[in-house]
Formats: sequence, C-alpha cells, structure tokens
Amino acid sequence: MARAVLRGALQWTAPFLLAVAFLVPARAADQTVCSSKNMDREIQTVQEQMTGGPFYKELLLRFGKPITCNLDVHDGVINLTYGFRHGARLIARTDPKIEFSEQSVQLIRMDKSTAVALLKRAELDAYQPTGCGISWTNGEETPSTGSAGTREVVYRGDTCNCQARLIYKGDSVVMLVLRSAC
Repeated sequence: MARAVLRGALQWTAPFLLAVAFLVPARAADQTVCSSKNMDREIQTVQEQMTGGPFYKELLLRFGKPITCNLDVHDGVINLTYGFRHGARLIARTDPKIEFSEQSVQLIRMDKSTAVALLKRAELDAYQPTGCGISWTNGEETPSTGSAGTREVVYRGDTCNCQARLIYKGDSVVMLVLRSAC
C-alpha cells in the first residue's frame, strides 16, 4: 500500500519537478546552463549556439560567468536568458514554426565600432559560412520602441529578413540585436 501511494505521488511530482528545473534560475556562479539531462534536443541546440557564440563569449570576458539562467518554453517558442553582473543579459528567442530567431545583448555601454564588429561576428556565426548579407555601410536610424532617450540603427540583410540593430542611449550602444524570420 505504501509503495502504491509513493508511486502515485512520484507520478504527480516528477513532471512538476522537471518543469521547475526549467523555470528556476540557476544560482551557482559556475552554472552556464539551465537544464536537465532530459532536455529536448532543440533546446540543447539553442543553448549550445548561444554559449558558443560571440555574444556569450563577449559577455563572459566583460562580466564573468552568468549568475542567472532562465529557460521558458511555451507552445514551441524557446526563450533563454543568461544574466550577468551589472545587469548585462543575453537573450535568445526562437520560434521554429515561423523560422524566427533573435539574440539580443543588453549591456552597460559599448562604443559603435566594437558593437558593429561584435554584430558582424555574430552574423557570420549564426549564418555560416558567409552571413546573411547584411549591408553594414548604410544603417537606417529609427525611433526606438524601447526606453525614453534611446534610438536605433538598423542594418538589413538580403536573406530571411535578417537584420542587426544597435540601440543607443546618448552616444553609447546599450543593446545589440540580431534577428531573422524566413
């Protein structure tokens, strides 16, 4: 009887605990993934692309290992966020149904030339071997949809609506975005 009760409790709690493992932020300073061994292959691929990419490596150099990691999967849309010291964050969103992908970096400050060089490396990494055809010579300035006092410069590519964005506050870049939707 006790085994039957325990087995019933485990059947109810195991899925709950698995869900919690994906949603609870990682607190250990050396943890760079928020996962379990039973993680979906698609989620693992997103994580591997993020942690192997130029954005993650740049944040690692500037701020050290991530202090938080949050994973949210809803209706096939994957949202993965790594939090670093001083409020820096790396966010990836993917929706395989509409072939949408986006990586964004929120950081303290970066000069334009460093930011553009980082975006170029991220473009080549995400769309190997030659990128997605972003024209880096003619950025289009647009009003920002973000916080007050910000502006955006958008560079567009010729593959899958690929684009790179620099978000400025004053003269400093405070956010980088690389996205595409095929």
